[in-house]
Amino acid sequence: MIRLKRPLDWQRRLLPFFLSFLVITWGDARAQRPDSVKQHLADLHAKYESHTLSDTAYLKGVDSITPLLYNDDSLEQQLDLFRQIAFAHKAYGKYRVAYYRHLAYSAIARNKYGSAIYYSEKNNEESVRVGIFEKSELLRSELFAISVYDLNKDYARVFSQYNTLRPRLLALAGRIPAGKDSQVGVSIAFSILDIMADAAFRSGDIIKLNEAVLLCERMLDSLRKQPEKYRKYMIFYDFIYHGVSFLRESYWKHDVRARGLLDSAIREVRSKEFVGGDQASYSYDKYTNAFVFYFDRHQKDSARHYLDLVRDLSLGPYENLNIKLPFLLENGSRLEAIEGKYEAAYRDLRRAYDKKDSAFYSVSADKDNNLYALAKEENMHNELIRSQEEKRRAERFNNLFFFIFGLLMIGSVAVFLIYRSRQQQRLLNLRLNLARNFHDEIGPMLLYANTLAKKEAETNPSPMVEELKAQILRIMEAVRGISHDLKTSEMGTVQTFYKEICNLLEKIRASTEIDFTAKMNNGVRILSHVQYTNLRKIVDELITNSIKHAECSFITIDIKAMEQRLQVNYSDNGKGMSPGRQAAGIGLQNIQERVQSLNGDFQLHNAWPKGYSIDISIPLL
Repeated sequence: MIRLKRPLDWQRRLLPFFLSFLVITWGDARAQRPDSVKQHLADLHAKYESHTLSDTAYLKGVDSITPLLYNDDSLEQQLDLFRQIAFAHKAYGKYRVAYYRHLAYSAIARNKYGSAIYYSEKNNEESVRVGIFEKSELLRSELFAISVYDLNKDYARVFSQYNTLRPRLLALAGRIPAGKDSQVGVSIAFSILDIMADAAFRSGDIIKLNEAVLLCERMLDSLRKQPEKYRKYMIFYDFIYHGVSFLRESYWKHDVRARGLLDSAIREVRSKEFVGGDQASYSYDKYTNAFVFYFDRHQKDSARHYLDLVRDLSLGPYENLNIKLPFLLENGSRLEAIEGKYEAAYRDLRRAYDKKDSAFYSVSADKDNNLYALAKEENMHNELIRSQEEKRRAERFNNLFFFIFGLLMIGSVAVFLIYRSRQQQRLLNLRLNLARNFHDEIGPMLLYANTLAKKEAETNPSPMVEELKAQILRIMEAVRGISHDLKTSEMGTVQTFYKEICNLLEKIRASTEIDFTAKMNNGVRILSHVQYTNLRKIVDELITNSIKHAECSFITIDIKAMEQRLQVNYSDNGKGMSPGRQAAGIGLQNIQERVQSLNGDFQLHNAWPKGYSIDISIPLL
């Protein structure tokens, strides 16, 4: 921004950030005198000590009136109890943030910018810790620090701080279209570019000044891809962009463009929709820009117009900071000198330089304050080291305890697993012995009984003997199934049966182009070896019949495992079974016999010549 021969420029430049750095709720307390505020604090303290006031009520009461003591050097002592309570419990995070906020604002009010930067950084650290700010966002303390460097004309540190923040600013421009950053975070980014542009303009670094303009344009392009989220702050973003562009055009002495950009910025800061910074302070900033711009171009009437606007502008509760007076005195004297009012010009200029000397003393005194802030930070750092050492001791003890406890747990689990493995091995050996006994002892007996039944059938055939042979065969089949189930640790399930059938049908479809559909539910139900083997043979026979005799093109199988029974529904779209073949088919008889051996039900639904379906139902284990 244009600055030529302007006293106390640091006050004018810092004002927007001074007012927007922290939000103050003045309420009805503005009318109280400092003495009455201190008395109110003492009353709150007494009530708290007498246990008639809760922690939260005390913290809330002190927080509400502390802004009225920002000019008091004893504020930190006044907040000692507030600090003890706020830092004693994790739930009071917002009051820890408030504690550092009050100290930072008090330091600003008393021109102690070293302490202000320190406390603002602590404020933001605590804000990140309690979740008010995202860790990845640009913080107000960074904005405040770079602003103070600019005010002290330490442009090397301004650019150094900017270079540190530059990767985050570039990353922010890339993240904006995704809407991941807050409106306030983006506002801080624009404000940092505004400060850097100011330093670049003053130091004559046109490369840095042009970079600020281009980065503003890049962010604005990204912001317009998220119009709804950032709509509220768009006027503020445009305001900063026009202000930075005004500096660049002024540097190049493009007066027409510069005037247009300045008019745009003034129009935006006067808008009722201006959100993102203190409107009065930014208006003050732009009016002073306009005064210097027109005065340097010998447009006295326009310069006086903006000087009058500065004089009439109300800064609210900050009017008593005397920010406007030095500017009005010096620049009013310049106008008076042009008009030939030399005596009045000299008087106003003398008063302005008295203010300038006072400000210079405050800034010089702040060097000692910087050392104080650094010493205080070192002391707090040492306290933090001590507390961290105690924390590390506790952590080492906890780690040792949990290590031993973990070893015990691992040992217990290992012992349990070894014991379980041995038990499983014993059970497996028992099952193998049982299977061997079934096969080696009961098998020969049944084979001998089957031989006797065959001889008896040859010499004395009768229905009773045939039934005996059939029963012996069933018992032999059952013994083989039980032996198989005892030997294997894997049990057949409805799902494995279903998968085998589907695999078979897939192969048939690939070779014969006969399509199929298959359904299954409750696949975890267990099937014995006898059930599994017989069902597989039954379905294989049904599929064989469909391929050889039915001339079908589509097979449907539905396997349903219900609470106590397994139901298999099989059908095809072939010609069905002719009445003669239905009665005489050997394959069909084998299927019926296998279903009977499983104690199941068999139903044939023949719709010859339009296909057939079979329903099989067996009891589950």
